Amino acid sequence: MYAFLDELRAETLVIIDGAYQEYAAFKDSAKKIIPSDIIRKYPNAIYTGTFSKAYGLGGMRCGYGIAQPEIIQALLKLRAPFNITTLTLKAAIVALSDEAFVEASVRENFEQMKAYEVFAKELGFRVIESYTNFIVLEFDASKNSAEIAQKLMEKGIIVRNLGSYGMNAIRVTIGTPEQNARFFEAFKTLYM
Repeated sequence: MYAFLDELRAETLVIIDGAYQEYAAFKDSAKKIIPSDIIRKYPNAIYTGTFSKAYGLGGMRCGYGIAQPEIIQALLKLRAPFNITTLTLKAAIVALSDEAFVEASVRENFEQMKAYEVFAKELGFRVIESYTNFIVLEFDASKNSAEIAQKLMEKGIIVRNLGSYGMNAIRVTIGTPEQNARFFEAFKTLYM
């Protein structure tokens, strides 16, 4: 990323999406991004983050941006008034103060991800290494990702079919141990 930023002209605005940063940094400390360091070194950069992933506030639709004051001032001109609710703002503030929750949530995510990796290996599916809160299961030609996604949906399990990306794969969000066990059981009843 830094090599890319070094090549940009100063007037080129770049947005760094840090939605999964807590996960990536936990799995590999070399992937940790410190937003203030980036903004100081690259004044043309905006770092964005979200409370929807590791902080567990997905339904509240709250995110943030960190940039030089001139960039923030320009963006404020475009902001709609009352763009988040007071409740959402309070939840985000509380979430920021609970670092133990975020760390536990991210740790549990990767512990549960191991179960998907074992599951995929047992059934002969390829797993694309993940630094996020989801895993991609890729199938050979004997399986159809669109069909798998549809059959799982009929059982109340929502996954993302990645067929539109040219892959015979599904993306599964890592859940609680109970949710993950439900996925494994449903998948096995459909395809075993």
